[in-house]
Amino acid sequence: MKKIVLLLLICASCNAQTPIINMHDDPNYQTTIANAYYKDISNFFNQFAGTWIFENGQEKLEIRFRKREMMFSPGGVEFYEDVLVGEYKYINTEGVEKVNSLMNLSINHFNKRAYNLYSGFQLDNYGFAPQCPECPLGTKRLYMFFDEPANDDFGLDAALIIRRVVENGVEKIIAQLEHMSPASNENKANVDSPSTFRDFSVPYGFYTLIKQP
Repeated sequence: MKKIVLLLLICASCNAQTPIINMHDDPNYQTTIANAYYKDISNFFNQFAGTWIFENGQEKLEIRFRKREMMFSPGGVEFYEDVLVGEYKYINTEGVEKVNSLMNLSINHFNKRAYNLYSGFQLDNYGFAPQCPECPLGTKRLYMFFDEPANDDFGLDAALIIRRVVENGVEKIIAQLEHMSPASNENKANVDSPSTFRDFSVPYGFYTLIKQP
């Protein structure tokens, strides 16, 4: 019994010593600390949680976000982080459903990359991502990595940059889907094999999505 108590005390001591770091102070983790917890201390991600819908005629984009806390990040330096993850359904202008990954959001994946949307970093109005001249001073946007379940190409890459606004009491997300790199014709599973996917089903550009009850 004494050995069990001692072991618990040691474990508690180890956990207490794990540093908690504001993830938005070092968004690219340039000075990553092993076993640190990069936490969304300001709850910046919380404003995006929920279901959001864009509709234009038959075209419809539905995105659902949830916040995963203290997800393990494997790699050279292992640490923990809060992550905003998401999945989506897209119906094109002809009313044909092209993508529906919404069910994947209910799974507690071990790796954030198992989701088709996951947070990258907080974004001001500068840097390599699209500028936002219409954004009020001090606006913070979120850069999210974007994928599609059918994408088997090693090089094809896109980003979804989002910001939340309230217009006449209605919560909205202004989202921009940005093409980041073209298809490489190399398969993700084996770069010596050709890929079959050439571009994403959701058209690049701006979308205004409305918060759902």
